[in-house]
Amino acid sequence: MSKIKPKSGAFLSAFCTELAMIIETGIPISDGLLMLIDDETDERAAAYLSKIRDQMEKGHRFSTAAEKVGGFPQYALDMLVIGEKTGRLDAVLRSLSLYYDRDVKIKESIKNAIVFPIVLFVLLLAVMWILLTQVLPVFEEVFGRLGVSVGTVAGTLMNVGDFLERFSVVILTVVAAIIALVFITYRINALKKTAKGLFSHLFGNSRFMQCLLTARFSASMAMTLKSGLDLDESLILALSFAPNKQAADKIEECRRSISEGETFNDAVLKTRILSPLYCRMLALSFKTGSTDDIMEVIAEKSEEDVAVSIDTLIGRIEPAMAFIMSVLIGLVLLSVMFPLLAVMGA
Repeated sequence: MSKIKPKSGAFLSAFCTELAMIIETGIPISDGLLMLIDDETDERAAAYLSKIRDQMEKGHRFSTAAEKVGGFPQYALDMLVIGEKTGRLDAVLRSLSLYYDRDVKIKESIKNAIVFPIVLFVLLLAVMWILLTQVLPVFEEVFGRLGVSVGTVAGTLMNVGDFLERFSVVILTVVAAIIALVFITYRINALKKTAKGLFSHLFGNSRFMQCLLTARFSASMAMTLKSGLDLDESLILALSFAPNKQAADKIEECRRSISEGETFNDAVLKTRILSPLYCRMLALSFKTGSTDDIMEVIAEKSEEDVAVSIDTLIGRIEPAMAFIMSVLIGLVLLSVMFPLLAVMGA
């Protein structure tokens, strides 16, 4: 777990795996934490584990100690309490480890899908800024001395470049303000929640969000069912894993349908939480008594679907950005070449 930020998904995944191994060998959790602290090379992670152990030394259970120290999401704390009550804490920790591992992969994929287009867009703006404000004015001055007038396209581009040059301070200030606003929104939970709500409202019904709902829902159901919870308790905890409000509404509607007498398979098909293919797999699992295992398989396949959706999105954005950049650069070159050809012809 060295060099991993404490309280991050990667840290919690590794921590849950190691603690599950310690419990399975029969070593007390407090002694196991001491072993992890001694082997830890990251001072922040070691300090975090020491705080949990100090709370346990005061007589608290592991779940209570984790809650007091912080870092575990509420649904994880609820799962730890259930694991302690049922005597299946090792199984709960294993399930949490798998969930966090999947969640980290999904978040990394989403981050890459967002960062890559932004980098391309910034590069596009930087190239156009240099061409319009630094390159074109030089050619305009040269052509003016030679007595050659530039074309309409070149004139328009040069006007744009002149505008950018004149108001460059204002434009850069606005860009810096937008970057600062994004950073502040990311750091403040209330603003971050509002931004997520706006994003969910705009793109909540997209194919990507549907894949993300299926992945989160199936992973949470696999984790809770493997931990010994019944169907209704699993659905209640699944609400905590919902990626947006639309997804939470679908899960709540699924609970209501089940309470009214519908089967779980019919309810998830009706609410479109899972695709018809996954619902057929789920129906078969009820007959064989392997619902948690099938949910694990669905979670893995759904994670692959999320990765495919992200790759598809990037595959569409990259050619579009390249096309726009090629057209703009082509216009700049042509606006320079035509007057140059006129000079050479004279």
